[in-house]
Amino acid sequence: MNKKEKKIPTTKKTGEPAAAQTPETPENKELETRKSKLAEQEEITKKAQLDYINLKTDFDFLLRQTKLKEQTMEQETLIKVVKKLLPFVEDLRKSLLHLTEEQKADGLGKGVQMVYEKFLDTLAEFNIFPIDETGVEVDPQLHEPISLMPTADKNLKGKVVQIFDQGFVLRKDGNQQVIFASKVIVGG
Repeated sequence: MNKKEKKIPTTKKTGEPAAAQTPETPENKELETRKSKLAEQEEITKKAQLDYINLKTDFDFLLRQTKLKEQTMEQETLIKVVKKLLPFVEDLRKSLLHLTEEQKADGLGKGVQMVYEKFLDTLAEFNIFPIDETGVEVDPQLHEPISLMPTADKNLKGKVVQIFDQGFVLRKDGNQQVIFASKVIVGG
């Protein structure tokens, strides 16, 4: 050490310069108490903010799950009710297939046709559509082959040539769920 450098007095407890330490006065004690209370309050605030974020995340997750469950339940209920009504629709369709042209032209035939079409329109409002394509490849999800029918047309071999019981699908948001598969006769 040079003679020009002065040694800064330090305290015995902390080794800090004496000038940096504050004298213990009631004001300084109160200031230290307030600082510690402030730090404590800041810690409580941080914890409360984290708790809030976690609770909000949990609540949002629960809300999404509830909404999804509600939509699923609504769809399941719709399918359950429609499954009870579809046999009546199928009976109307089969009745129309067995009517002669003369019977289709009279009032009763027109009434059966009107009721059948009304059923199909109502089902369409619920995104439920008939599987009524013929001449297409058998799709195991949509078709249940019940019989083979000899056919002279080579293009119809292995394809649906007749619908025995009409099936229905629910089409919603780009997804398709089979309610009943069509029972079909395949060309052989």
